[in-house]
Formats: sequence, C-alpha cells, structure tokens
Amino acid sequence: MILESTFRKYTSLFKQQGIPDAADEARVLICHVLKVDSAGFFAMFDKHLTDAEQSALSALAERRVSGEPSAYIVGHREFYGIDLFVDNRVLIPRPETELLVEEVLEYSRGKNAAPLYIADVGTGSGAIAIALALSLTNAAIFAIDISAAALEVAWRNVCRYGLQGRISLLKGNLLSLLPRPVDVVVANLPYIAEGDLQGLPVEVSCYEPDIALNGGGDGATVINRLLRQVRGKVNPGGIVLLEIGSGQQSKIFKMVKRVLPDSEIVLREDLAGIKRVVKIIVPCL
Repeated sequence: MILESTFRKYTSLFKQQGIPDAADEARVLICHVLKVDSAGFFAMFDKHLTDAEQSALSALAERRVSGEPSAYIVGHREFYGIDLFVDNRVLIPRPETELLVEEVLEYSRGKNAAPLYIADVGTGSGAIAIALALSLTNAAIFAIDISAAALEVAWRNVCRYGLQGRISLLKGNLLSLLPRPVDVVVANLPYIAEGDLQGLPVEVSCYEPDIALNGGGDGATVINRLLRQVRGKVNPGGIVLLEIGSGQQSKIFKMVKRVLPDSEIVLREDLAGIKRVVKIIVPCL
C-alpha cells in the first residue's frame, strides 16, 4: 500500500473512533514509523510501505484507538517550536500553555539586558522553562516539581538543549524551596476538580499523571497554596502567571484579592475564547 492510501486509511479509522484531529494523528504515527518529519511525509506520498512498516503502523494505530495519546506512543511533542521528550510521567504540553511563555516574553521586553530570575512551578517535561531559556539569554530559571519522576523527564530535555547551566531543577512543593526571590513565577498547576477527573477523555484520565491534573475538590486547591507562598518570593514589580481552567476566572480573582489584595490582575483568553491565563502584577514598594 502506498503512503497516500495508508494516510487516508488511518485518518478514516481515527475519525470513526471519534479521535479529534484524525489526519494529524495519522500523520504523526506514520512519520514516526518512517522516521521522517512533516516535510518528508508530504514529499513521499507515492512511497510503498514495506510489510514491516505496515505492521509497525498497525500496532501503533491499535494503541491510539485504545486511548493511548500519540505523544506517549511516539515519545515526543512539539511545544513553542521545540521538540520535547515526553512519556506518561508528565503532562503532555498543550498549545494553550504557550500563552504563558508569550506573557513572560512580553514582560521581559521592558527589562533590557538585566538578569531575569524565573520560577517555573510544576515544570513537568520542562516545556515552559526550556522555551524561556532558549528565548531569553539573560534568564536564570528554577524549574520546580513535586514529582521526582517528572524531573527525570525535564532533565533529559534540559540536557538535550544544553541548558544545564541556565535551568536549575528543584524537587519541592511549589515555592517552598526557592533559593531567592524571582521576577516571574509561571505556573501550569493542576486545575481540574477532583470530581471531574473521571469525565475527562480516556487519553487524559487513564494515561496522563493524576498529580498533574487533580486540582482538589474545587479545582483551585494547588493554585491557592501557591498564592499563599508568593509574598517574599516575588520581587516588587514582578508577575505571577497562572494557567486556569474554563470558568475559573471569578474564583481565582477572588482568591488573589484575598491573598494579595494590592496586586493588579489581568486575564488573557486563548484561541477558543476561554480566559486561560491570569497575570498578577506584584506592586512596587
């Protein structure tokens, strides 16, 4: 079977199974089997797949249909133009989380070449920390996670990009072990209410780590803990950036005003129109 027919076959299969972005999912698995990138994929539509390639692809497609995310199957995911190693020890980076990176870069533009200290809390695969380190040569970044297993994945990605001297990995609970005040805290913490976890798609609820998803009874338990640690950890005029879930903005707004009453709060929407990022501006003294 030629590549074009194979692509159509698996796109159709994934559509029948209700898998979103079926064509992209098929392309990712085919590229993995053939060891080509997207450009190579489209350049070889008339290639005949060998029996071994067809067998390997069939096995991967079976795993995807069973619910296993393609990022875990192929072992990597792109984030902010960076290819990252991922497995089921970490949350799969999402496009909406790139908003956090963009907000930090926007903040940095007013700082000239001054050293910038950043804490990436709940670093997981290290996606945010690595994207920022590659974009900001003046930044020193503390990448923090409570999960030792997640930090193993982050370390692999840090080493891949030669950032060992710029990113410090810390195993700890939120900001508790931060060795110095920072200018930016950026955090993609668990924000799904515990009671809603079972209603998530199977590729999330059964494969991605619960510790990266479970935000407690109201979905904001971990965020609340972080906010209560901010005083003394963020320099005056610094910012705290939080990714939040759909419909959580009012709850988080009240939480921030209770814990950091003098701060300024700005909300940013993602491409779906969901208020996705909360920016908290710490007042200057």
